[in-house]
Amino acid sequence: MNLLRIDFIFSYWIFTWYLLYEFKIITYNPKFALIVALINNIFTLLFMLIYLNDTLNIISFITINFFIKIIPLWRLRNSNNYDIISSIKLYIIYNIWLIINNTNVYKLFIKQNLNIINNKPIGPLSILLTSIIKK
Repeated sequence: MNLLRIDFIFSYWIFTWYLLYEFKIITYNPKFALIVALINNIFTLLFMLIYLNDTLNIISFITINFFIKIIPLWRLRNSNNYDIISSIKLYIIYNIWLIINNTNVYKLFIKQNLNIINNKPIGPLSILLTSIIKK
């Protein structure tokens, strides 16, 4: 299995940003990044459905994204601040992190897609959640 490290998954960076914003540690609003990430995850879900992934993998993916994307977006629903520039800056920092760790977005995309094609969970939280549900 091509396990992706948690720090290699941009969604967790965005969720961390949301938590920092929610607890008023920073003032930059992650709403734009959450919307873009949710759109990306909709395509990932469609890819999982096309490749007839296990129901457990799909439920795990939806559950995780409900908590790290849908709930934060719902909490930010009244905000009209999108901080697009901050989203771009975070994405640049994320890419620098990947380069430092000898990888890149393309390699991670391939790993994720291979996991989907091979009907495997696509991230560390998915693996954890599916193992908990199986027990």
